[in-house]
Order: sequence, then C-alpha cells, then structure tokens
Amino acid sequence: MSNKSDVSMGAAISAYVYTYPLVSIEVTRRQSTNVPYPDEYGCAPMNQFANMRTVPDASFTSVVRPNVDTLYSSMFYDVSAEPLIIGVPDMLGRYYLFPIMDMWTNVQDSPGTRTLGDRGGYEFAIIGPDWHGSLPEGVLEYRMPTDSGWIIGRIQINGPADVAIVNDLQDRLTAVPLSAYGTAYVPPENTHLHPDWPTGQEVAAYIAGLTPQQYWDLYYSSLSHRQTLPEDKEILTQLADAGWTPDQKLNLDELPAADRAVWESAWPEALSKIEVPFDAAPVNGWEVIRSGIGFYGTEYLFRSTVAYGGLGANLPEDAIYPAAYVDGRSAPLSGDNNYILRFDADQVPQVGGFWSLTMYNEAGFFIANDLNRYAVRGEDLQVNADGSVEIYIQSQNPGPEQESNWLPAPATGTFNLMLRLYWPGIEALDGIWNPPAVHIAP
Repeated sequence: MSNKSDVSMGAAISAYVYTYPLVSIEVTRRQSTNVPYPDEYGCAPMNQFANMRTVPDASFTSVVRPNVDTLYSSMFYDVSAEPLIIGVPDMLGRYYLFPIMDMWTNVQDSPGTRTLGDRGGYEFAIIGPDWHGSLPEGVLEYRMPTDSGWIIGRIQINGPADVAIVNDLQDRLTAVPLSAYGTAYVPPENTHLHPDWPTGQEVAAYIAGLTPQQYWDLYYSSLSHRQTLPEDKEILTQLADAGWTPDQKLNLDELPAADRAVWESAWPEALSKIEVPFDAAPVNGWEVIRSGIGFYGTEYLFRSTVAYGGLGANLPEDAIYPAAYVDGRSAPLSGDNNYILRFDADQVPQVGGFWSLTMYNEAGFFIANDLNRYAVRGEDLQVNADGSVEIYIQSQNPGPEQESNWLPAPATGTFNLMLRLYWPGIEALDGIWNPPAVHIAP
C-alpha cells in the first residue's frame, strides 16, 4: 500500500467547511423536533410551528443575545412528499417576517411586511425542487432548492402588555400539507422519536466534539444533504477529484492510512477556520455587517462562520445588528462610567419597521435591573426639541425627565450593546449612515 495520500489537506478542509452549515442546521433540527407535540420550550415536530410565547428576562440563558422586540414562531419543514401551505393571519399592522431557509442556511425568500406589505391574512406554499402541480388559487408559491429547511418567524411585540395579542397571532398560524388543504386538518403526533438524538446541547460545541467519522455519519444522515445548489458545481468538481461526493458516504476506515490521516487532521484545522468571530471593520466603535449575510453564494467559509456564530441569520434587507463593545475612545464599555448615545436629528435610524438598543453582559445575556428593562425602542424614546435623541446608558436612574431614555447598565463590569434595525433604510445598507459613537456623559 502506498504511503502517499491522494487527498490534499486543502481539499479535506474545504469539504468540512462546505458541509458545516448543513450539519449545524441538522443538529438544530434534531434538537428542536424530537417531541411528540409542540411544547412550551420552542420545540415542535416537523412541519409544525414552535412558538416562543413569553418575553425573555435576565434569567433566560438558553440562547445568546435574545431580544425583547419580537416573539419567535419557527418551523423545520420537509416538503419532499408534497407542498406545505402556511396560513398567516392579519398581523394588525405590526412588523413581521418569515424568512425561509434552505438546508444550506441561505434565506431563499422572506415573506413579511417588507416584501408583501400590509396585506392582511394570506397563504403561501413551500415547494420542493422536484414538485410539479398546481396550488389552490391565491396561494403564493415559494420554491426551495432543498426539500427541507427552516423558517424562523418573528412578530413584533410592543412590551409585556402586548404578549397576549401576539400569542393569539401565533395560535392562528397554520401549516397544512397540500393533500389536506381545505379540511379540518389536525397535525399528527410525532411517534418517530429518537432517544439517541442530542438534547439541550449548544450546537457548535456539540459539533466540535464529534470525531471526523461521527461528523461524516451525521452529514450523510442529514435531510437534503444530496441536494446541492447550482452555484456549487465548481467546488463539487474539486471535491470529487479528492474522493468526496455528497451522495457516497465517506467511511474513513476504508481509506488508505495516509488518506485517513489527512481527513482526521483536517477536522481540527477546519474548525480553527470556522470558529472565529465575524470579520466586521468597526465604525465609530460599532461592528456592522451590511452585506453577504443570509445568502452566501460561493462564500463557503463565511457561510460556515455565520452558522457557527449566528445560525439562522437574516438578510440585511430585513435586519442589521450593529454591535458595540467599546466607546468612542475605543475603551471597553464599563458600568463604572455613565454614557450617552446621541443621535442627531439626521442620524436617527431610518427603518421601515422599527429599531431598538439592547444591552448584554460578557456572556451575551441580559443584565438584571430594577425596571426589568433590557432594551429601549426607538418609537418610545423622548425626542429633543431639535429632533435629536439621547439614550442614557448608566447604572443609576438619570431622573424622571430622562427615565424613558434610560438603558440600565450594571454598577460595575463590562457590557456590550446591540442596535437592531428591522427593515433598515438604504443609507444603513449602503454605509452612508453609521451609528454614532457611545460617549462618556459630560
């Protein structure tokens, strides 16, 4: 047997990088759908909505960087047998979106306020790549390149008093197979439960703990792993030359020792490239990603990096998330200081939906405070006579006249901030507008 490997390290790393997003969404799917019925923890069987029905507080540590702007209604879908028809109720004028991802984590379509306007109740169908037929009249069609994928729906919520109204909207979301359309359809119990599937695992850590063979076993048992995208032709040709294809299982034990060693060594090397922070050049102390996210084309490494650090990212047209860890002096934000974030009249974020500012601790969770206030919303802020808006970021209450614009900070220790711009204006997407720096209060 020759000791020379026919597989290059570069090709093996590319195979891991290329497939990582699909494996990430598959692990998430297994953890989220392995239940008989929808539950109160945001899990539901395939083709059924899982609704998060409460606003998180400082005790919530299940997901990093939670928000208090929207309630989530997510669903993993499989339309390999037939289309799935989604019923969306009248959203009563509030902003919402239901981005539809394929299994490679690309947002293929984004039904919602931005794309459809305030059209009242309607229905849309998720259709697989190979389905041919006709839909009921009036049903919008969204054809996906993979039979499976993920919808992460978000519905605007306007404070705790609004929870019951949004819960009612969530309850009126429907998902019905085409063959049952027009009937009194009741989603079936999921009886195909898998005790060996992961539960309560942090997805990236779970994947990093897999051996190379376990990783490939997971990939080849994932939904839609054979359904590659048209733009993948070049990389698939390169990987085929190295002995890897999406439909012929890679069994490392059957390879020559040298080839097996390459695949095993490539796994930690691939993770070292994937498990890195997003590369966003700071502007005024804010890290802003405005393009290339949500739909990735052939940017496979960036796609994997996003899957590692922010699986399920939106298109920038739907939302951008500037993040600040430092003030205008490039010093870490600290509870020892009082800060002001001032938007001049011409700097106030222009959005088609709404905007907010949220505070997190170093771990990415909310910071407890007496008001249970973890974010401030643009429409709720007091506006100065000259049209400017000032947000007071400090541990002590600034007084009754400024309290509406107060974002409570910890008494000590570092923190970070995130702006959320839902349906950002073109100036924010083009980089003409940037968030102003956070300054220490005079």
